[in-house]
Amino acid sequence: MSAKRKPEFRVFTDEDAATLVKTLAALKSMSISELFNEALELWLSQPEQQKLIERHNLDEIEDD
Repeated sequence: MSAKRKPEFRVFTDEDAATLVKTLAALKSMSISELFNEALELWLSQPEQQKLIERHNLDEIEDD
């Protein structure tokens, strides 16, 4: 049985932000993916996003 591949996002940003992200990830001994996942979880937990999730029942969406 093969492991299911995780979804992938491609993000474009300016050089300063890219340098900052790479440096912060290194200082925290984490991968850039881990850093972005942590940031994304924090963003998704904010009240504005939670209201949209609840309003549109997005917490009930299932993967195929």
